[in-house]
Amino acid sequence: MKKTRMWLLLWGILIVLNGCRMEPLNREKKNDLDFTVVSEIELTEPVKRIVEERKKAPFKVTFSDEEFTYILIGYGKQEYTGYRIRVKELYESDNGIFVTTEFSGPKEYQQRKRESYPYLVVKIEYTDKNIIFSE
Repeated sequence: MKKTRMWLLLWGILIVLNGCRMEPLNREKKNDLDFTVVSEIELTEPVKRIVEERKKAPFKVTFSDEEFTYILIGYGKQEYTGYRIRVKELYESDNGIFVTTEFSGPKEYQQRKRESYPYLVVKIEYTDKNIIFSE
């Protein structure tokens, strides 16, 4: 009886492994995506909570509701204000969404330090594709 269970377990594992195939990541651009940079006052409550919980350390997170996918990128605690985050590239391939941002410091550092938590929230139409963050 134990041998029969062991064989059934092995067959089950083989069936599952056969069905789970890794698809290679295709970086070839299919098309650029339309996106909206969401201002702080326009953030939904779930997105606000994510930013607030994670803002002290760098983060890259996605969140989706029924209508949109939000791409959240934070750069952690900074000693000054005036940082800029820019979306350099946001495009779709056959099996993923690729996003590249650029983080730059303030043009002039103020005499007085004032900590800040720079982050960017980008909204795209809902997708179930993987979001791949590029540097």
